[in-house]
Amino acid sequence: MPSYSPSTMSRIGDLTNGLRVDTSVLSAATYLLTGNTQTEIFNVYGRIKLHNLFGEVTVVFSNNATTLYYNFTSTTPAIGVQPISAASASLAQLAVAGRISWVGGAVATAVVLTATPGISDINVTPHILGGVSAAGVNNVGSIGILTAFASLTSGSVRFSCFYTPMSDGAYVTAAL
Repeated sequence: MPSYSPSTMSRIGDLTNGLRVDTSVLSAATYLLTGNTQTEIFNVYGRIKLHNLFGEVTVVFSNNATTLYYNFTSTTPAIGVQPISAASASLAQLAVAGRISWVGGAVATAVVLTATPGISDINVTPHILGGVSAAGVNNVGSIGILTAFASLTSGSVRFSCFYTPMSDGAYVTAAL
């Protein structure tokens, strides 16, 4: 029996890991496509510290050699797609509870796929994303994924983002 109420445990989790935002469950056949397909998965308002970012497989992926990397795009000010990772290895047949994990740190660090479903064994180095204008208005941007090589034809994934606001009124929402 827990020592704390569920709401207290949830708040402690927010303080320890950052606030969590999840996308809905996304069809891999719709969102993990070949041809350098860009998909925005989270909206970012203001300046945030990104603590963790990953996709978790909910239905096993097809046997197609799709790769994925995470990026950030700023709408205000207008800054085009900027990678926040390097590409993953092939996502082919990634199992249920397998994770597609952003590692942080140097932008050239590849996205890591979990070796064992349900177990992530990496320590993430946070990034600061977004900003605030000279007038004190929160900038607007997005965190996205870019996939290449081969389209997945089956499977599904849910993406999760853990962050801490770093400017007044900063927050993240799911784009999908």
